[in-house]
Amino acid sequence: MCLLTPSPAVAHRGAIRELASRHGLDAVRWWPPNDGDLLVEGLPLRLRQLRADLERALGCRVAIYLADCLAAETRDRLHRETVDLMVEPVEAALAG
Repeated sequence: MCLLTPSPAVAHRGAIRELASRHGLDAVRWWPPNDGDLLVEGLPLRLRQLRADLERALGCRVAIYLADCLAAETRDRLHRETVDLMVEPVEAALAG
């Protein structure tokens, strides 16, 4: 578990968006309550490099779940249970 609060994934959205773009991902979602559980949409060409980059950015170990390899029902359920890291939080949008 990471030492930072809130979740490092949420706190480092900008870095995650940049890494997602660099690795050709369509989406990255945080799967609470574990800080390093990430659901990704799209298939990265270099999964090990993506994991290393995410761990460096977040400062903790990560587990990457590939949405494209899951059954449709599982993907739909996880979509409801996860936090989209590719968009700004509502609070930031309202303040801007």
